[in-house]
Order: sequence, then structure tokens, then C-alpha cells
Amino acid sequence: MSTLSKAPLIEAIVEVRWGIPKFDPNKSVEISFPSEDIDFFPGQFHGIAKQHGFSFVENINQEAPPLPHLVKYRFKREQNTWPCYQIGVGVFTVNQVNEGYDWETFKKDILVGLDMLDKGHPLGLKNLPFIYIEIRYQDGFLFAERENSSQFLQNKLNIGFIPIENFLKSPNLGESVRGVHLTFSLETKKPKGLLIINLVEGLINGHPGFIMNTVVRSDKKAEIIFETDSLGGWLENAHTIQKHVFNTLINPTYTKSFK
Repeated sequence: MSTLSKAPLIEAIVEVRWGIPKFDPNKSVEISFPSEDIDFFPGQFHGIAKQHGFSFVENINQEAPPLPHLVKYRFKREQNTWPCYQIGVGVFTVNQVNEGYDWETFKKDILVGLDMLDKGHPLGLKNLPFIYIEIRYQDGFLFAERENSSQFLQNKLNIGFIPIENFLKSPNLGESVRGVHLTFSLETKKPKGLLIINLVEGLINGHPGFIMNTVVRSDKKAEIIFETDSLGGWLENAHTIQKHVFNTLINPTYTKSFK
């Protein structure tokens, strides 16, 4: 993805979640957090971020209470620069847009961010009640002039979606399908976890097209060692899957248009 001069990447995101789930058959799953998450985490992380040059801080979702896994603070070196680090109760993310994206650089920024999380959370990385880590790529594919979603899926993505011909022959129906929303998942072996692909028809900067989210998420049972060296290996394996998805689900002829 980093080798394409016109890459369709909108944003690359790494997200870490933690918390202590409480299961009650009569209620929805509740998640509790160490008191340090609310009382000390934002201030301590702010100090560490500032030491690393991330002194521009945005308080987002200000009107919302400190909900589980809702980002509340965003840290950047300057207002319009990337990457950015985000934190909230039980959540930490590293975000990078297409401009300036390169996998090796992004990986280094992720590891720096995880080190900041280790020092910026009162419990440190090893003692967080870990739920998962995931890496997510969001790509935007624009329709060509007069192209519809069915034509795009059939000709440019290697994903089977062909409406039954007799179904579309009804005089009471239009000729093309709209508002496609497709999600599927597969288990991953290395790293152990889950691959989730979500394809949604929508507007991209005002132009119709598809937004594709490709997520590799860790398995809680995989016993990841929650330290930067171990997580660096996990990131490389997850990124290998991401590249495989991009190289196989997108028609090679269409891929050439991004070079």
C-alpha cells in the first residue's frame, strides 16, 4: 500500500482496548476499569506525550461522559500533522492518514505510541486488563462516471456479488442495486485472531463509491505478551495479512490505476 502513489488509503489505525468484562445472563455485558483509568491516566499520558513532542492536544467528544472505549483526547505534534495518538477510558489509538503513510514509519510510530502508553498509564502495559489489539485500514474507492455499485463489485473487486437476473427483470424494480453493505470475517492463523472485512457504499469527499475497512484483530486467547517487542512481531504478521487482502481482493488491472 505504501508503494502506490495514488493509494486509496483514507486512514490507517491501530487500536488497543482493555477492561474487565462482567457477564450476567440477564444483562448486557458490562465493562469495568481500574480507577487509575479515570483518575490519573489522562494527566499522566499528557505529560509523557509532551515529552515526546506531542504538545498539541484536542479534547474531543466533550459533551459525552467518559464512556468505555470512547476516545476523549487527541495528541499531535502540531494541529495538522500526523500521526496522532488518542486515548479514552480503556482505549488507545494510533492514527495515520494517506499523506505521509509508509508502513515502516507507521510501525515505528505505533511502537513509540505503545511505549508512551506503557509510561503514560499508571498500571503500565503488562498490567492492563487487555481485551485486544487491532490494525485497521480504511480505503476509499470512487465509482467511475455512470458506474454503479454492482458493476464496480463485479469488475474491480474480486468479491462475488451478482444479483439474480430474474430478480432484476421485474418491471417494478430498477436495474441496479444500491446501498450495498457487506461484512464478513475469517479466522486468522498468524497472528491468531480474526480478519474482518466491511464494505459500505457511500460518499467519499462528495463522490459516490465504496469504503472498505480491513481489520485484523487479536484473539484474547492467543496470550500476546503485552510489551512493545512482542507487539512489534504481531504488527508485522497482521500487516502481512492486510497486504494479502489488498493484493487479492482488488482486481490487478484496477490496482494499476493507483500507481
